[in-house]
Amino acid sequence: MLLDGITLTHEHMSINLSPGDLDTDSFDELVSDLKMFYRCGVRNIIDLTNQSMGRDVQYTSRLMKETGINIVSSTGYYIEPYVKPYVSDRSVEELTHIYIRDLTEGIDGTDIKAGVIGEIGWSADGPDEYELKAWEAAAIAAVKTDCVVSVHPSRGRQMIKQTEFLISRGVLPEKIIIGHIEFFPTEEVLLSILKTGVNIGLDMVGKTSVQRDDYRAGVFKLVRDWGYLPNILLSTDICRRQDLKSCGSYGYVHLFETFIPKLKKLGITDDEINTVLIDNPKRIFK
Repeated sequence: MLLDGITLTHEHMSINLSPGDLDTDSFDELVSDLKMFYRCGVRNIIDLTNQSMGRDVQYTSRLMKETGINIVSSTGYYIEPYVKPYVSDRSVEELTHIYIRDLTEGIDGTDIKAGVIGEIGWSADGPDEYELKAWEAAAIAAVKTDCVVSVHPSRGRQMIKQTEFLISRGVLPEKIIIGHIEFFPTEEVLLSILKTGVNIGLDMVGKTSVQRDDYRAGVFKLVRDWGYLPNILLSTDICRRQDLKSCGSYGYVHLFETFIPKLKKLGITDDEINTVLIDNPKRIFK
């Protein structure tokens, strides 16, 4: 499924959650940024825009043709209120069928198959009935297809419960990615999550309004020092046009131009960076 080269595991090529997000009007600017990404060695992007977030596989197909980057599409449902219109009138069995169809047959009548279940999440105070239904279906589909599940952790408040939910239903820990790990509440919680064997995503690199990159680099080193380098993934989660470099902001290449130098200053080696950007995704998404 993945080409040889760097893989970014949490991005959004098309998204429709609020005004100003990436949409088809930003195609040329997005292509420009992705070509910069390509020159940095990126060959794969895991696009976590599912059907409740504005997924458009025809759009991503155009992006692949223009940039040469392999874009892996997703299936699933996001958080309330985006999940409700899609699941309220469907049973767990019907939702499971949709997941499996997307993964094994194709999305929206195309032959483009999803390669991941994500970005799935539930509310910060716990899942409502709609989110819970979507998660039950996601767990069943993941077990039946041996698919990766990528999780939105609701600003860190539900990381442990979400991890336990999936593992208790038979999803293999090595097939689980807990995203936005920069939101973890304590080192104890972070370590307990890692001990389950799941993968974690430091996947909002460059979003300094959310967290400082120096802090992210420190988390990376901490996890490395604990011995969990094989469980780390990196990405940028850019989902707004105004964040693109071609639109005057930091862009995807911030990861290579600014963040990786921060890691190297902390003693992270090129081999360790390649483990995270190349080897880990290749193993997880095999």
